[in-house]
Amino acid sequence: MTALPLARLDPVPAAAPPAEPVALLQLSAGTADAASAVYREVRRGRRVVAIVAGGAGAVSDLSRALDAIGVATVTPAAGEALLHDGVTLAPGPDAAPPGPVTAPAARLRVALAGCGVVGGGLLPRLLADPRFEVVGVLVRDPGKGRDVAVPEALLLSDPAALLAREPDVLVEAISEASTGLALIRAALGRGVHVVSANKQAVGGDLPALTALADSGGARLLYSASVGGGAPLIETVRRARAHAPVVRIEAVLNGTCNFILNRLAEGGAFEAALTAAGAAGFAEADPSADLTGLDAAAKLAILAHEAGDWRLAPASVAQETLSATTALPAGRVRQIARLDLAARRASVTFEAMDADPLFAELADEGNAVRVTTADGRVFTATGRGAGRTPTAESVWADLTDLLTVR
Repeated sequence: MTALPLARLDPVPAAAPPAEPVALLQLSAGTADAASAVYREVRRGRRVVAIVAGGAGAVSDLSRALDAIGVATVTPAAGEALLHDGVTLAPGPDAAPPGPVTAPAARLRVALAGCGVVGGGLLPRLLADPRFEVVGVLVRDPGKGRDVAVPEALLLSDPAALLAREPDVLVEAISEASTGLALIRAALGRGVHVVSANKQAVGGDLPALTALADSGGARLLYSASVGGGAPLIETVRRARAHAPVVRIEAVLNGTCNFILNRLAEGGAFEAALTAAGAAGFAEADPSADLTGLDAAAKLAILAHEAGDWRLAPASVAQETLSATTALPAGRVRQIARLDLAARRASVTFEAMDADPLFAELADEGNAVRVTTADGRVFTATGRGAGRTPTAESVWADLTDLLTVR
């Protein structure tokens, strides 16, 4: 598999975001690896043209794998142009020649904290990939049954014992904020890289965590903490690299979006909340989702990315979703807003029928719109919750670490 970034296209009008570069991929790896290769280019803001060995069936398999992550694809008919917005998949030869077999360099020693929705999605891939060595898996109850197989020798319930196994990187996928934050701080303080999906832990005081990482020569990566598989953090970074960011509007909580879609269809609140849990979007304790605290923590992360704004999640004005909440008529969304000039932040419920970016979001969909000082607008959408998209985002952070070792 090779990736060939091409040059930027011609300049565009000032009112539009700059044309994104294009990555040309020749894919001969298995579906999981091929999907990961495409996803990493998408989150870098590139359009992708992927030539897929194995014929039409391989193209269909890859399209389904990408859809599970939240990446939409186009498969042009014979004779049509290959370059489209987003991701284009085209069939290549029926079989690709085998690539060179190379022994991995020193393996990245990984400590996994949490083996639930996200951690359980990562562990099988980590165990199967020769580039990684899993040194421990932190869980509350080592004797509890799980939906993924965990080698008994890896199971630990003591955070100190996990770090004592001297990992190169901690993958922190704990749903509880204080435990996750303490573990992140301990790892960074020892110079251990951290990849986290824990928005409450990361969003509590991201500037301090970043400074701690810098002081210890470690990297802190947290793309999955906002947007799951949707590249929302990366979109804010690209916008800021272009010009100062003045405004962000976003749908950041998949649980609320799922419930609001069900309510719009005439469903009952409690039934919708139960269905969100069964689908793997709502936590066992959904209070952070419903009160707006989850979205506020994610706004704090985006505020740091957009303008080094040290936003405290507790200071964000929040509205709560419950069975008794009076919602406006129409297609309602939980809208998270940042006004960087006025230093205002809010999480409110608004009718968004006239705004297609937000109005048409699927159940667990997340989206962001970033406006810069010169009036350009950057947007991104994707699956904002669930095992597959969130684990894929963490995986992309991990593979990014491999390239800078």
